[in-house]
Amino acid sequence: NDLVGVPRTRSRVSPSSARLPDARSTTMPSGLPGLVVTVDDPTAESSYGGLGGHATYRVLTKHPDLGETTVRHRYSEFRSLRKSLLEACPGVLLPLIPEKKILANSSMLLHDADFLARRAAELAEFLSQVTSHQLCMASAELSNFLRWPQPLVLLVQEHAAAQELPPLERADGVDGADPLASSEGDLVAERDDLEAARIVLQRLASRQKDSATDTLLFGKLCQELSSHGHVAGLRAPLRSAADGTGAVAAALQAQAEANAVSELLLRLGRFARLAGSALEQVALRRKLAERASSTAKRLADVSAKEGRETKDSKRDRLGEEARRLSILLQELRDAHAAFTRTLLWELGRFRAAKEDGLYCALRSFSAANEAHSQRVAAAWCGDMGRCGEIWGDMAHSQRVA
Repeated sequence: NDLVGVPRTRSRVSPSSARLPDARSTTMPSGLPGLVVTVDDPTAESSYGGLGGHATYRVLTKHPDLGETTVRHRYSEFRSLRKSLLEACPGVLLPLIPEKKILANSSMLLHDADFLARRAAELAEFLSQVTSHQLCMASAELSNFLRWPQPLVLLVQEHAAAQELPPLERADGVDGADPLASSEGDLVAERDDLEAARIVLQRLASRQKDSATDTLLFGKLCQELSSHGHVAGLRAPLRSAADGTGAVAAALQAQAEANAVSELLLRLGRFARLAGSALEQVALRRKLAERASSTAKRLADVSAKEGRETKDSKRDRLGEEARRLSILLQELRDAHAAFTRTLLWELGRFRAAKEDGLYCALRSFSAANEAHSQRVAAAWCGDMGRCGEIWGDMAHSQRVA
């Protein structure tokens, strides 16, 4: 069932002709059941002459009934794919891909295994979201990139065509009130707040890790102090403190590590990037509206000239141009309406998914940190608690004496 070598044909289902699902759904679009696309095996490839070079990544598509196919792509080809999808899927919130890294010695990155692994994971997330989005999955650009065979292309197209869209509304900002008039400012604030929360949470995890390190250091210092000859009366509590800090530091370290990779941290970043994608689509929609407006102005000017023209030959040419502009204007208005419909649906889905996703992540984060805090408290009550008992026994002995 190997897909490699099977003849392929490509066709596209455009967002304007697809049917959008209910915008009230709280889940993001779902892909073809059983379809899995992964990105792995980053490999450094030297350029001609051994100077510079680039990395390629293996892109593997698996389907339980159609086998698998493999292709290798470099980072720049992923960027080209996204650019093509922006044109093919207007209004769709395409996930961002990692920025290009620019270094004085770029060949260093080719041998940085951690960097290449992170980039492969980010590119895999991009492809996973695109191939699970019913307005993108059937695009010829995507199937060409992934080298999908005809049976899989047809299966994906059938799945995408089965999705439901709400009725088309013409309140699209060209002929009527703009339903997205305040969207840009709202999205900027949304993106910035999500990213700020992610940064603060990341910093919190880093500080928790520092606290664990400092706790261990404090324990070592207590151990060293207990060995001094002039602290005979403090030796027992100092050693107890030294023993207790190990358990406390371990509990703090576990909490820091869990928070550094928490689902809340991941989702804050993911939704911040999607808000950035929405801003990108708002800007593209604005350019489309500006083009429609300039075409309408041009049509009005040509029509006015046609009415004033007395020569038949010139009037005929102006009439032909006016008809051409009228057709173009209608196409632009239809495209703008479809763009608006898709973007409105995408924003509704995005915000519903964000609300649901962050709610679940916050609950999980709170429960995990409550459990970690209990373990930290238990560690303090262990050997460190016995340190307090020792202090109490010493104080009692001194009062008796």
